[in-house]
Amino acid sequence: MGKIDPRDLKVELQSYGLRLPNTQGIRRGGAGPTGGIHLKLLPDCEADVPVVGNFVKSSPYYLDHISGEYWVFKDDVAINKVELMGTANFYNHTTSKGVLMRKIGLLHCPTTFATTLLQTCVFWEDDRMCKFCGIELTLKDRSTVVFKDARSLVETISCAKEIDGITNIVFTTGVARDEEKALRKYAEICREVKGKVGLPIQLQIIPPEDLGWLRRLKEAGVDALGVHIETFDPEVFEKVTPGKARIGFDKYIETWKKAIEIFGRWQISTYILIGLGEKIHTVTDGASLCADIGVYPFIVPFRPILGTPMEHVTPPKPELMKFIYSEVAKVLARYEGTAKSSKAGCVSCGGCSALTDFERALVAREDLTKPISIKKQNQ
Repeated sequence: MGKIDPRDLKVELQSYGLRLPNTQGIRRGGAGPTGGIHLKLLPDCEADVPVVGNFVKSSPYYLDHISGEYWVFKDDVAINKVELMGTANFYNHTTSKGVLMRKIGLLHCPTTFATTLLQTCVFWEDDRMCKFCGIELTLKDRSTVVFKDARSLVETISCAKEIDGITNIVFTTGVARDEEKALRKYAEICREVKGKVGLPIQLQIIPPEDLGWLRRLKEAGVDALGVHIETFDPEVFEKVTPGKARIGFDKYIETWKKAIEIFGRWQISTYILIGLGEKIHTVTDGASLCADIGVYPFIVPFRPILGTPMEHVTPPKPELMKFIYSEVAKVLARYEGTAKSSKAGCVSCGGCSALTDFERALVAREDLTKPISIKKQNQ
């Protein structure tokens, strides 16, 4: 059997994908990274890795089992034992309205419940659509519902907490036509869920026109915010995320700074996708800017979603991802807290990014190289 550091294997799998004998039932649309499965790369590395997409077919990695145990193989050599997350128990339950709970939300990792409150996005109606986004695709195959109401969410999350042991919640959203009305509704939902379930909540939104909403969301029970810029490269910003580009860099930065005042450092995060055609210095410069403000720069390799304009773009090479992770981990090492301070959301989960793994490895190395001081006992 071969051997590879689980952290490095995570990076490789997220770039090349993992071949499975059967990918039936794998989610192919929706918001955020999709088309994957969650693995635990033993002993202790959590990873969400792509298993569908044209690029996966040529991956050197595949999943098989030995004596009832699952292993990742490369070129017919077993290199790492893994545990599969499996199907959540709450998926087979229904709400009081008769809707399958798996249509209300999903497990993104063993402890994180995630759902998109509003499964539509006004950017899809014109030329503002993010070219990688698959938020409305799951409506076509009826695997979800357009809007998740508070009652159904409370029932589903309560069930997931009781029988699956979830510890935090992620609420993503599409961009609504009337953002003021949508924010009011999101606040009502978060207040109801927090009051009935009590778990930490991350809400993911675009920068609100009225920044007063940030405090109102905090008062409604939101613990952390995701305000995702996706890229710091001006050309990519305009070309790939035109709707967000019209909001502008300055508005994102203004929102982050105000949100940090209200929620605290590292409770605000932003996705920075790698592989959209960006210049590398924009990633490290952008991550440094975020860290200086107190925003966690959640570095994620681009993962193409079938049915989107970018479905044929392949993920970035693992060598590039390792370099970026290493550089950004060095940036974050200058500050206290970072990922481990996050109360809820994608940073807490960490399955789609290896940044937190590189952070931990860097800290461990620094601890090993620190001189040991021995104080003399008082005589």
